[in-house]
Amino acid sequence: MEFNVEELTYFNGTEGRPAYVAIENVVYDVTEYASWAEGMHFGILAGTDATEEFDACHKRTFLETMNIVGKLVE
Repeated sequence: MEFNVEELTYFNGTEGRPAYVAIENVVYDVTEYASWAEGMHFGILAGTDATEEFDACHKRTFLETMNIVGKLVE
């Protein structure tokens, strides 16, 4: 599935919606992670491109454990 930036914002983890984040233009479902409760993880909002924030606190190998749901397109 392809998402543009505007479409991705819908998946913000609030009001029963899933929580998705884009990292390096790949969109991941982070809904199952308790740390993303309420659509936020240490100040990072779901429904956004979180590449810079992810790189600041996680190793890229962590991405292998996450479910891919699509890609972010311009």
